[in-house]
Amino acid sequence: MALPNWWQVATPHKDIRKGRMSEAIFAADLGDVVNRRAPVEYKDPSIFFQRTYLTEGLKNLLENALLRLTSGKGDPVIQLQTPFGGGKTHALLSLYHIVKNRKKVAHLDIISKLPEPKNARVVAFVGTQADPIGGKTPWGEIASQLGVYDKVKQHDEKRCSPGKEVLLEILGENSVLILIDELVEYTVKAKDFADQISAFSQEITEAVKSKDKCCLVCTLPSSAPYGESGERALSQLQRIFGRLEAVYTPVEGIEIYEIIRKRLFDDLGKESTRRQVAQSYFDLYQKLGTDVPAEMRNIEYREKIEHSYPFHPELIDVLYQRWGSYPTFQRTRGVLRLLAEVTRDLYNRKVVSPLIQSSLVNLGNQTIRREFIKHIGNEYEAVIAADIAGINAKAPEIDREMGSEYEKYGIASGIATGVFLYSFSGAERKETSLPEIRVAVLREGVPHTIVGDATSKLEEQLWYFHSERKQYAFRNQPNLNRVIIEREERIPDGKIREELKESIQKSAGRALEVYLWPVSSSDIPDNKNLKLAILAPEYSYDSEEGKKLAFELFERAGAGFRVYKNALFVLAVENSQYLNLSRSLRRFLALKDIQDDKNLLGKLSRDSLDELKKKLKDAENEIPFKILTAYRYLALLEEKGLDWKDLGIPTVGTSVALSERVKQYLGDQEKILSRVTPKYILDKAFAVGEDEKELRNIYELFLQTPGMPILESENVLIDAVKEGVKSGIMGVREDSEVYYKQETTPTIDSVVLCGEAAKKIKESETKQEEKKEHTKEPEWEKTEETRKEGTVKRISLRAKIPWDKLSYVVSGVIRPLKEKGSPPDITVEIKADSSEGFDKTTLESKVKETLRQIGAEIEDWKEE
Repeated sequence: MALPNWWQVATPHKDIRKGRMSEAIFAADLGDVVNRRAPVEYKDPSIFFQRTYLTEGLKNLLENALLRLTSGKGDPVIQLQTPFGGGKTHALLSLYHIVKNRKKVAHLDIISKLPEPKNARVVAFVGTQADPIGGKTPWGEIASQLGVYDKVKQHDEKRCSPGKEVLLEILGENSVLILIDELVEYTVKAKDFADQISAFSQEITEAVKSKDKCCLVCTLPSSAPYGESGERALSQLQRIFGRLEAVYTPVEGIEIYEIIRKRLFDDLGKESTRRQVAQSYFDLYQKLGTDVPAEMRNIEYREKIEHSYPFHPELIDVLYQRWGSYPTFQRTRGVLRLLAEVTRDLYNRKVVSPLIQSSLVNLGNQTIRREFIKHIGNEYEAVIAADIAGINAKAPEIDREMGSEYEKYGIASGIATGVFLYSFSGAERKETSLPEIRVAVLREGVPHTIVGDATSKLEEQLWYFHSERKQYAFRNQPNLNRVIIEREERIPDGKIREELKESIQKSAGRALEVYLWPVSSSDIPDNKNLKLAILAPEYSYDSEEGKKLAFELFERAGAGFRVYKNALFVLAVENSQYLNLSRSLRRFLALKDIQDDKNLLGKLSRDSLDELKKKLKDAENEIPFKILTAYRYLALLEEKGLDWKDLGIPTVGTSVALSERVKQYLGDQEKILSRVTPKYILDKAFAVGEDEKELRNIYELFLQTPGMPILESENVLIDAVKEGVKSGIMGVREDSEVYYKQETTPTIDSVVLCGEAAKKIKESETKQEEKKEHTKEPEWEKTEETRKEGTVKRISLRAKIPWDKLSYVVSGVIRPLKEKGSPPDITVEIKADSSEGFDKTTLESKVKETLRQIGAEIEDWKEE
């Protein structure tokens, strides 16, 4: 059963849901509470304690202070020393309300069990609000709140500490709780009487110690954020308070999870649901083993998930531990403010997830983004916009490329967001590892195997995403990918074109005669060789220019018409794939440019140099495949005109030459034949009633006739005829000799006879031989006179010949005459009629042009 989304279980506070949060809600200030101008969440003691989680540290602090005020047994001086935002102001407010407004909160369970001092008073001094020039000093403020200002008026006005005896008189006999906050900042501001503040600090601690029912609680930062003067003030005050104070830490360990939940949510749903979600995530981490950090596989981590629900502990931890180390972040307060914005954003968008993880933080939300940017610098605005979240950001683009199944989870964007959050710390630069990334990203529905692939894509495409030794981080310096992009922008289109031409020449192969980037029909000869014309990229298969040039190449050969049209093939690019090819070429040229830039190489890390070397090799290796993918449309001339064939996308890793691929395709489609049967020759090359044909003419018929298949070579035809003669399907005439049903070795000059014709000729020859045998005159009776009577010196003839028997004239008339004398003069007289009429185009471009191409002399031409 699917886990419920966190927003189906937990309900954020109304102010979060409605977007009515203000900075003041998370900016607890003791001075504002004392002066009754704080938000109701802090000013109203009942609401304050309802939203306060009583940590062990806070509980111990309250018990000690109240015990001191009731019986004098607790620690008299308590120091709250934590990093900024560590919960100390909240602790001071808890002490203030529990003493000042005890009756208003006595009904609460967390209060009823604590000691209740009688007639106790509480006074507070807040250094951030006090005016060191025109306002009261710490001793003046304390005396004023206790109603005895007159006792220290002169000391206050002269900025001189009154001493222990006066302070004891001020405190009186009743229980008094003194709260001092931000004393270091006040000391820095009051530089003219800083030494008096130190004296007062020593005197007040001594006075409180000697009073049984008096308690002083003072906050000091763990480090001074006010320069050298702040360091001196902190050091001095630490020495003074260090003599007597007990140090309390208000928030420790997983208590921060409880504080956050208490402050941000009205309802956390059923405990069983929280337990179910925690168990599901824990089971996932157990299954992943070493693919996630060891901490996540400990049973204690399941409890952390339960305590931090609906947040994932990793999100709170990275904010509290890494971002909380920035002095400006103020840990608990900063985490609360940021998580409130994150909660509102995800709740309103109803983002699908059982827990709120760092990968789901929406850096596209300006309010959330600014919460980070203000601590690390405005230059990271460009980093986020370019790589993580924005209209043109790379990570969302990668999500779209991964397909709809994964796009809805925003895996690439989530990884980028998670890495961004892990990249910063106030102390030093940070990185994160792939196991930590998996914890930040993986949830129900997200396959763990895709995280590594998506991270690799980020490495390849993002500009500010750095990777060294499998540690990932965002920096405001462009990585190698950005350097590559910048170099790509410098590569001129002309250089890409030159590189493409060189690459095609290398990968064209020799399976066919290759003619690269012809611009006119004169660039390709008209011969019997099988030829492949590879068009330039601007002549794509679906462009008018491409179609026009391809047609011209088939029809013309320079000034004349192309005779051997069937021996030509035209290859052209597909536009979208060519764009991919040109991008790969641009990337390859940019990488070569970087590789040759010795100055730049000296600035790159060893990992970047290794990455550059690998990228260059990969880019070079992929170009032949991209060429095969782009040049995938093959033009053939068929009876009805041009026919473009899609060779398809080659299998990844294919390294065959272009001409080899074309020839292989034509062979698979039986457009180029490496073997034919004798019957196929008769069916394709002989007209009805035609008995013989020159083998040369048959071969040329295949080369010249659009739509017919092409024989790979003359030998294909010769082998078929040889087989046909032997089997009796056809015969062959060599000079005056006819071969039929016998072994023979025909040549391209042989005449092929259909089987019946060859059979009749052979039978006739047999009968004549037999007749000669019977009528043969003795050789010795022949005289010279009779032999001469059988010869003719010259012959002229005029005959009407059926048009489909013209081939017989060449083989049976012209050739015998040529063999016995000089080549005969041939004059052809043609008369043709048409009821519809012959159009001028046919007469000029076909009839006359053909006569010119064969070298015929037109002696007479009449048109009626």
